[in-house]
Amino acid sequence: MSSVNVKSLLNDARERNYCVGYFESWNLESTLAVVRAAEKLRSPVIIGFCGEYLKNPERSYPEDLFLYGKMLRRIADTATVPVATLLNESNDFDYTLRGVRVGFDMVMFVDDEMPVTEYTSLQRKLVDFAHACDVAVEAEIGSLPTANKSSMLGGQNTDLKLVSQFVNDSGVDALAVAVGNVHLLEGTKAELDLDLLANINQKVDIPLVLHGGTGIDKVIFKEAIKCGVAKVNIGTALKRAVINVYKNCLNQPELNKLNPNTILGNGSKTDIQQNAQIAIFETVIPFIQAFGGENKA
Repeated sequence: MSSVNVKSLLNDARERNYCVGYFESWNLESTLAVVRAAEKLRSPVIIGFCGEYLKNPERSYPEDLFLYGKMLRRIADTATVPVATLLNESNDFDYTLRGVRVGFDMVMFVDDEMPVTEYTSLQRKLVDFAHACDVAVEAEIGSLPTANKSSMLGGQNTDLKLVSQFVNDSGVDALAVAVGNVHLLEGTKAELDLDLLANINQKVDIPLVLHGGTGIDKVIFKEAIKCGVAKVNIGTALKRAVINVYKNCLNQPELNKLNPNTILGNGSKTDIQQNAQIAIFETVIPFIQAFGGENKA
């Protein structure tokens, strides 16, 4: 087991009634923690990065997508469970094409403001190029609201009337849907419209995807799987776990008197990066169990 065709992976999830977790990381350490959790539970997994974040113009230094892609490939190739890679939610079409060239197993281009006809046309171009390179494409119809303290910003549920034609015309391999799920939702749980999800599943014959997995009650995933969901995205929960580790470490009263090597870089039990990896590992485990992915490798 190691690198795996992502379409085969999602189809296997549908056939065996589980869903694959895409756990979005941001560096080497966070990615390794995700894979170690999957290996612990003998579960398939999808690893990757957010295209919008990697290309963020506010970065002090531009990131090398080729380097990130090759890092993921090395990790996938040496894993002991099936691992696929994803360039998630790129909001730049040319950057998404670059993700195909770099060799991600699946890419995703998003633009919530683009008219559906133009969006469909671009997805078709992306699909034609990606499939020629043996790369899968995920797309989204509808848009998730974003949790902002006590309010929700934006968002529009998937229009049932659009999904069939969009999937047929674009040729995408997986469809992300908006059915009450919310980006960045913490402290409460989203209310999924399972009837809408089931109706979407009846309209299309490709795997469905739920973004905003952190804000979904884990007990709901079994019902979502019955409605065609084969992939769930988790990101916020991982970063929150790491932020809490950093906060606890940096709040130590005698921090400035401690050997900096024991806090960062020597790999001991007090190393903040080691503890961050443990926190990610422990966060991923219950999600995989809720997805039914344990022992599916």
